[in-house]
Order: sequence, then C-alpha cells, then structure tokens
Amino acid sequence: MKILVLCAANVAINPRPSRMVGFLKDMHEVSAMGIACDEIPGVATYSYSAYKKRNFLQEIILYFNVFLRRWDRLIYTHNRLEIVEFLQKKSFDLIICHDLVLLPIVLRYKKSAKVLFDAREFYPKQCTNNLRWRILFAKFNDYLCKRYLKDADRVITVALGLSAAYQKSYGIKSEIFYSLSKYYDLMPSPVDKNNIKMIYHGFANPLREIEKTIEIMDYCDESFSLDLMLVCHDSKYLQKLQDMVDLRQKNGKKIRIIPPVHFEEIVPFSQKYDIGIYALPKSNFNLEYTMPNKFFEYMQSRLAIVAIPHREMHEILQKYQNGITAKSYSPKDIAETLNNLQIQDIEKMKNCSHLAAKILNSETNKNKILKIIKEMFAF
Repeated sequence: MKILVLCAANVAINPRPSRMVGFLKDMHEVSAMGIACDEIPGVATYSYSAYKKRNFLQEIILYFNVFLRRWDRLIYTHNRLEIVEFLQKKSFDLIICHDLVLLPIVLRYKKSAKVLFDAREFYPKQCTNNLRWRILFAKFNDYLCKRYLKDADRVITVALGLSAAYQKSYGIKSEIFYSLSKYYDLMPSPVDKNNIKMIYHGFANPLREIEKTIEIMDYCDESFSLDLMLVCHDSKYLQKLQDMVDLRQKNGKKIRIIPPVHFEEIVPFSQKYDIGIYALPKSNFNLEYTMPNKFFEYMQSRLAIVAIPHREMHEILQKYQNGITAKSYSPKDIAETLNNLQIQDIEKMKNCSHLAAKILNSETNKNKILKIIKEMFAF
C-alpha cells in the first residue's frame, strides 16, 4: 500500500507523524511530506516551504480576507500550493493528514486515496488566550471543522476530552490514539532522600506559563531539585524564565534550565530523575484536556508522575498507581503534594511506571493503527 504522512512541520522530528511513519514503513511504501523535512531512512521524504512572515500590507489583507470570510485565501497560501502540485503528480492509497489547515487540500487532491485525519488539537479552541488568534483564526478553524471533518474517512485524536468536544460540536466520532512513546528497556533509578530529582521537559512559550512550574520550587522542601529542559524559540521569554530561575538559585533553591536533547534521547536521559512534573495551567481548552507526549515519556523514563488535577491523567495514574495529582493547579498545592510524598511512595510509583511502560508504549499504537487501516480498506 502506498501511504503519505503529511504535516505542517518536519515529519522526521515531530513526534506523532514521526512515530506514524515508524509504525508503517516496514510494511508499506511510505512517503513523508512536511516543512523542511529531514531524511528518514527507508522513506521517501518531500518538503514544502515554510510560510514567510507577513509584511504590514499582507497583514491588512489577511484581516480583510477574514472579515469577508474568504477562507480559501487562508487555505491556499503560496507555500501550500507546493502540496497541491505534489498531490497532482503523485497517487496514494492512504493519506494521513496531521494538520487541519491541510485537510481541505488533501480532500480535494487525494484522487482515490482514503484519508485518515489526526486531530492532535481541538482546533477551534487552539489558542483562545491569544487575541490575534481569536480574531483571525477561531472562526476559520470552526469553518474547517464544519466543512471538512465529515469527509475524512477516519479521525483519531489524543485525548477523551478532545474526542468529546469533536462529537459535541461537530458530530464527529474519533478514536483515542494516545501519544505513546516507544518502549525503552530501562530500570527505575534509586532515589536519594537528600536530593529528589524532578524534571519538566517540553516546549516553552508564554501560553504554557512555565512560570507556574518554576514557582513550585518556592514551596518545596530543600530535598527537591528541578531541572527544566526547555525548547524555546522566544528569546525574551526564555530570558524571563532564566531570570526567575537565577533568583531562586540565589535563595538556595536547586533549580536550573538545562539544554534540550534530541527527542529520541529524552526518555533515556530522564531515567536518572525521580519525578516527572506536569504543572501547566489550563490557560486554554487544549491545555486543559490534552494528553501530552511527556506524560507517557515520563512513564518510559520510569519516573513517578506528579500532575495537575487533570481527569484523564488522574484516571490513568490511579489505574497504574505510578503517580498522583494535586488538589488544584496552584504551585503551592502542587508543592504540598510533593512535600507529602515519602521516599517509599516515590520508589513504589517508579516501580509502577516500570510496569506501565510495558503496556503504554508505541507497540500498542502500532497495533491500533494497523487495525484502523485494515478496517478502512475492508470491503
């Protein structure tokens, strides 16, 4: 079967499309297309251009097009026309589309291909705490969902909350496809009662309010340390976070920002820690309901997990006994949850993550996606 994995990023390093390629490339003829896509062994890779930042006149035209609801002008941008040209020349049996704005192009130029759409976000509420986004793209994403989601042959998403939102808002049924990490053959590391090592890793931008995670250390016992492995493309924001870290270091807190490692190295690198922290506030709908990659990567690293009171996370942590959720989103309450943990609690949770890692890994996803594709092509 000829399969195209398409996304608006570098497929080789973007976790969900990259793993999708990995699931399928040994059994099918897989191609990957994204923005500045790196080579992937055993896969034909193609790139299209990134969108160039708009000048003042182009920004005015954008507002004008949104006001008049000329949505095609937002879909068929100059760089995405490269995808159109590519699809006109190529034919596939299945196209796996990872971004909503690309779905209209895929559906129009798919020829006889079936389409699997990966709804990684609930797109109509993707960045609701950003005024410009609300003005320009909220109605646009709502239009895309109303007009195109029903034409995809199958839809998957990352969390129960997002699946429920698509069902309620658009009548679209979707299947849960967690962002499970690949399996790593690791063992839990020993816990030092005098230095309980915590880590947070992930993208850092103002919408994620990493400040709240840093503030946890204001209330933690002196036995705790926190490393922040951040990928940040906003130098001013990163400097703000560094200044917050520097201030706490002066006050004797064991906290630092460390350089990021390649995403394939995140899990083994983090194995030396004891606790994986997830303390992002519910600053928008997606942050409130999504199930992030790092939640499952913490498990593969054999860490105890301490998280905000996220219903789906709580249910999984209860099931596998490998972590705990705080009673609220406040840094003080999260720190209180940490301070109340005994060393034996952390050790038990780490051992439970060791057991959970054998179940909640990408092999489960591989079997699931192969089953979905088989069903899509059943006659």
